[in-house]
Amino acid sequence: MQVLWFLALAALMGIALLSLRLGMILYLVGALIFPALWLGETAAVRFELIYCLWLFLLLFLRKSVAGLAFRGHSVLGKYVLFLGIISMSAVFALLNGEAEGSLGQIMVSFYGLLRPLIVAFLVLNVSIDEKLASHVSRAFLWLSIPIALLSIGQTLGVDITQQLTLQGYTSPSRSPVFRLLEERGVIIRSTGVFESPVYNAVYWLLVLTTAGFGLLTGSPTFGGKWFLYLVFGLAVVTGITTLTTTFLAGAVLVMATLVLLVGYRYPRHCFRFAIGSAGVAGTFVIVGLLYFTQQATFAGSLGYQVNRILSGTLFYTRYDAQGGILKGTYEAIQHRPVIGWGLTEREGAFVGDSIYISVLYRGGIIGLGVFLWLVYSILKHAWRNRSQGGIPGKICWMLLLWTLLLLATGVGSPSFFILRLQEWYWAFVGLSLSLCSQSYQKKTRHEHAG
Repeated sequence: MQVLWFLALAALMGIALLSLRLGMILYLVGALIFPALWLGETAAVRFELIYCLWLFLLLFLRKSVAGLAFRGHSVLGKYVLFLGIISMSAVFALLNGEAEGSLGQIMVSFYGLLRPLIVAFLVLNVSIDEKLASHVSRAFLWLSIPIALLSIGQTLGVDITQQLTLQGYTSPSRSPVFRLLEERGVIIRSTGVFESPVYNAVYWLLVLTTAGFGLLTGSPTFGGKWFLYLVFGLAVVTGITTLTTTFLAGAVLVMATLVLLVGYRYPRHCFRFAIGSAGVAGTFVIVGLLYFTQQATFAGSLGYQVNRILSGTLFYTRYDAQGGILKGTYEAIQHRPVIGWGLTEREGAFVGDSIYISVLYRGGIIGLGVFLWLVYSILKHAWRNRSQGGIPGKICWMLLLWTLLLLATGVGSPSFFILRLQEWYWAFVGLSLSLCSQSYQKKTRHEHAG
């Protein structure tokens, strides 16, 4: 297994050596579906950890040899500032002797935060035209089909999907899959390739948003109508298999956002989209439930999650100051509210369940403020450029919708920094910045020529 894993990685690195553009696409595909490799019982290595640095090295060498300047953007500058604050917070916490964490652990965590910046920077500097951007968008939806089959198989307890999950889509640092198998004998709350039902739910909300936007606008950028309906239906039924309030409540939010924010621009498509999506989703859900209810605990778990939404208690286990899992985190934040703890660890603090709590813990009020400023800049860019014609405008729309969705799901997940999924979001940030820059340059040249 290890030999095959490294041979596949070497082959993909060789392709990137020949074509950096193709290497970038392979990076996104691999980041989403390339299996992790276990190194003993305590560590696992993921494809994107190595391939990201390889692409950056190739880009640096090619730019240096050709004597070309790197392209930057103010949005990426704000991300650099955010990283700087997190790093400074860690240094202060360590110097004061108030936190724990080895240098190796801190560097690994820092690389995790640095990688989204590298991804956006790579896409901004790799020559990606509108045609290739369309292929990237379609690839995101095409990849949802095998992930849907894996997720559905996990909920049904299909042996081959469970074995595939255990061997390729788990790691020692994450326990949901192992806990579900120990408690129920099957991965009844599907985790897909993300090792967590909640992370899988966020992924399916993004797929639902993308397919829904393609159907609502009638744009061929994301694929044909029937393909989009297939993906839309799969997203609904597979999202339900996560058995999370994140998907159940988020799906309603997605549909409302699409109709209210996008529908008014395409009134002729809106009614057709509403009828078509309701019919497809209903058919998929009815057929899916016939199979899922064969699992004795599925209906009970689904009813429990629906009841949490209706009763308004869906955030209790996270945010309750006395009985929630963030009690120790609140105490740590109160101790250092302005600058935070950086990438160090404090006993009793849990920071993996909410992007807002996580950033507040790591960067304090200053870090959270800069992060929200960064997100605001992305939203502002996407909103201003959404009316551009062709693919640049469509990509900006997608960036706008994805950002709003990740802001909402960030209440219960690390959203912008979900492993595997973060590569795609920050790639779309870089893609949007690149396409809009190219469009502006073409317009300027045309005006000068005229």
